[in-house]
Amino acid sequence: MQHKIENKGVIIVTMATAFLLTFCQFLLITSYPAIMREFQINATEVQWLTTIYLLTTIVFIPLTGYLSNRFSTRALLIFALLCMAAGLIVGAFSQSFIQLILARAIQAVGTGVILPVIQTILITVFPKSRRGFALGLLGGVVNVAPASAPSLTGMIIDVFHWRILHWLMLPLVLILFILAVLYMKDVLKKHEARLDILSVILSAGAFSLFIFSISNISVAGLDIYLVILPFFISAVLLYLFVRRQLADDVPVLNVRLFQNRTFLLAVVLIFMDMMLLLSAETILPMFAQNVLETSAFLSGFLLVPGTILLCIVSVVSGNLYDRYGGRILAVIGFAFTLLSLVLMSTMHIDSSPFLIMVYFCFFMTGFGLSLMPLVSVSVNVLDEKEMAHNSAIVNTVRQLGMAFGVVILTTVISITTSVIDAPERAGTYWGTTYAFIIMAVTALLGVLLSIRIKEKKE
Repeated sequence: MQHKIENKGVIIVTMATAFLLTFCQFLLITSYPAIMREFQINATEVQWLTTIYLLTTIVFIPLTGYLSNRFSTRALLIFALLCMAAGLIVGAFSQSFIQLILARAIQAVGTGVILPVIQTILITVFPKSRRGFALGLLGGVVNVAPASAPSLTGMIIDVFHWRILHWLMLPLVLILFILAVLYMKDVLKKHEARLDILSVILSAGAFSLFIFSISNISVAGLDIYLVILPFFISAVLLYLFVRRQLADDVPVLNVRLFQNRTFLLAVVLIFMDMMLLLSAETILPMFAQNVLETSAFLSGFLLVPGTILLCIVSVVSGNLYDRYGGRILAVIGFAFTLLSLVLMSTMHIDSSPFLIMVYFCFFMTGFGLSLMPLVSVSVNVLDEKEMAHNSAIVNTVRQLGMAFGVVILTTVISITTSVIDAPERAGTYWGTTYAFIIMAVTALLGVLLSIRIKEKKE
């Protein structure tokens, strides 16, 4: 009992940091139209505010295994909050689009450094029998941010300039910084670690070029220089990175963990889950506005009940994992997701927008039941000394899944809209329907793969 009381401050600070940094990742999405007008840029260029954030976090996340062994968790968390504060200030004063991109990159450094470490902290301070609850609690905090940020910031943007978002977030970051200085302490065990610069360059190049190539598909098609060549180079760099890690006794990222079949299966399913989540949160408001002709506010509001439900289900699923394990929860979760996507694919141009609210609640129930139990499965099949590398791999996969899903499925919608011989509203409807069908097939595959999970019996 004393152990839990002593670490309450650590838990509160890390949870608050996780939410705040994740929320900031989606802070400007509803501001894109205003930013496009102010800096006179097009829709393709403004997406770099999202792309640069993903690129930067993916570059730094694989380093967290080394960083958590080299520096104290307190120092890493304080550094992350300072990066976020600096990025918010630069963003608030940005006089050009390049400066705003730089601000997003500075913010993303902090996010990439600390988010995987937060997962490791919770795994450490909670006993093994309560890891499901701990990760469910983290899921309830972190997974709410992607859905809540657009709706909350959208209401603010309707009244104020987009720069106000930076000034509203800055005091919260500074308060959290003070709390971290007062209550955060080092709770992680240190293991042997060293920094291999060549491995860092290979991983950064591989992941950056991968995101760059798939981000260009929607505007450049299969252009050899913007899509195919960067993708090929990223594959070569990734191959060289993996070979180097396998040959190194103290790797930057321990890719040997993938030799554990249960861990590999859990990571694949996490990728699919994150691919479906951000795709749904991106496609549904667009479908509501462009097809069902709702207002921007209503399109965001339709996601709010599902977001609240996700917060509750994530915590509940953590407790259920501690009792029943991850396989049954993953199967049920993907089944709920499959049901929701099948229902979404049946919506028509004249359907009530409130059907989105109902179907999205089914979707978030499924996501909440599956994701954090899958993360718990990936954790519990490994040794304690591998926790930092586990967190780095899982969080890298989560970011890649979100980027991959949004790019591929929005490309399906864009291509369908451009080639179909029908008005834009009808073209968007059919493109979105095809996207829902692809997502439903992915969820079905998730059900089938979840059945194959094999867990250790405690």
